[in-house]
Amino acid sequence: MADRFMFIVNPASSNGKTRRRWPEIKSILDARDLDYDFRMTGGPWDAAEIARESLLGGYNVVVAVGGDGTLNEVVNGFFLVDGKTRMGSSLGVISMGTGSDFIRTAGIPRDFPAAIKVIEGGQNTWMDVGRARFTRADGTPGERYFLNVADVGMGGETAERVNNTSKALGGFASFLWGVIVSIFLFKNKEMTLVIDDEVTWQGKYVTVAMGNGRFFGGGMKITPQAMLTDGLLDITILPDFSKPMLFRSLPKVYSGRHLEIKGVKYTRGKKISISSPEQVLLEMDGEIPGKVPVEVEILPSALKVRT
Repeated sequence: MADRFMFIVNPASSNGKTRRRWPEIKSILDARDLDYDFRMTGGPWDAAEIARESLLGGYNVVVAVGGDGTLNEVVNGFFLVDGKTRMGSSLGVISMGTGSDFIRTAGIPRDFPAAIKVIEGGQNTWMDVGRARFTRADGTPGERYFLNVADVGMGGETAERVNNTSKALGGFASFLWGVIVSIFLFKNKEMTLVIDDEVTWQGKYVTVAMGNGRFFGGGMKITPQAMLTDGLLDITILPDFSKPMLFRSLPKVYSGRHLEIKGVKYTRGKKISISSPEQVLLEMDGEIPGKVPVEVEILPSALKVRT
């Protein structure tokens, strides 16, 4: 059966650049004579609902056109349908966003024509998916899926700060600005971490990052050894660093060499539970769905992705 493609386009992503570049992308699609349709999102969670409708409507390749937040919503749309439909369908990615962190690990090209060739080519990779169960801002329980990285602590406050700006500086500069401001303002949080119901750590931490992919925050290699297909979460724990220590460590976080720093913990597991007596934000693919307490677990080989 020939593939049917649905392109879900977030025109607001990358500070509106996606809206401006979509005609160029569409012209490439038209020239390749694909059986495709597209729909534009109009607000939060639209991409998830469009993905759900598309999968139930017979489109077997659903493509996220936007940033990591758009991709996250589309991934969640795959988990709004039955397992048989999800397992028989594939996710495609044309990355346009501020961070574009997921494609760095997945090896998906950012160049439009090359990304479209990947989507059209039909090669699928079964990837793991993270599932987070958390507390929403109103205190009710929430659940959300992710392909890339989730974290609690300073990363959540940084993402919230960046999301409240225009991001006109671009991905790297916008996130770097957000990190620098957060280092000045953030107070390390008291947390209890339980990994695979066995290992327990308790103390003050800057960030606890749970990676299926390796990068977050516009290019920080936070979980540098993570693999999208190994059935495990890579967990980086930044301890109770002082502000001067955080500034000195920042270049190593971008390069992935922060694991060399004394006190940084790096481990793997299938599940981690995090609690705190303080308010600690949960960040996931650049969005803030809620706060701790949170439980994150990995779902092995849960989604096919065009690579």
